Amino acid sequence: MRQNLRPQRNVFLLFLGATFVALMSALPLVTAQTQGQEQKPAQEQKPAAQAVQQLDHPGFEQADRNKDGQVDKSEAGVVPGLSANFERADRNRDGKLDRAEFDKGLQILQVRR
Repeated sequence: MRQNLRPQRNVFLLFLGATFVALMSALPLVTAQTQGQEQKPAQEQKPAAQAVQQLDHPGFEQADRNKDGQVDKSEAGVVPGLSANFERADRNRDGKLDRAEFDKGLQILQVRR
């Protein structure tokens, strides 16, 4: 009776080996796909201002030299191209950029590139 089961056992062991190899070869694909999905939300949550500042522009704090919480046109010269687009970024037309207007000005610069 043992002789009759030997071919079936060999086929079963071959099946187990093939299944193991198939699962192990698919494992890198599955882990790469799940890691890519986990990283996308983190990238999408970045504010637009931070993405723009990664272009090596000085931040709001560096541009605001007198630390009054606003950037005027002379201070905007620290950021290349911002003084030329100052009027477009100054939404309330007070001659100064607050933080939101400064970020909008950086976005304008990014679009123009």
